Amino acid sequence: MGQPNGKSEKTLEDWRQQIDALDSELLSLLNRRAAIACEIAAIKVAAGVPAYDGKRESQVLERATAKNTGPFDSQSVTAIFAAIIHETRRLGTERMEACGSEPSEIRKRREGSLRSS
Repeated sequence: MGQPNGKSEKTLEDWRQQIDALDSELLSLLNRRAAIACEIAAIKVAAGVPAYDGKRESQVLERATAKNTGPFDSQSVTAIFAAIIHETRRLGTERMEACGSEPSEIRKRREGSLRSS
């Protein structure tokens, strides 16, 4: 398992350690993103703004695919970011419910956003 592959000096274990470190960074960044989204949810509750903003979601997806340099293709980048947005919206919706926003109204918005995704 720790043998060189002939193409570089790094072993399988070296590469796996690098992946583990990147996974930790990704998790940290995703949690920071989610914390900001929760702050946005609180602002939306205070302003009476719907949780779902399709235009903003499209902008995020378009920006991510435009900045992509590979090796992921555009479809993969869109799928990854759509999943991040979905989970972040779910968390934000929970925050909005906790802040006292009308749960049935949030449910209607969420159902509408899932249909338009």
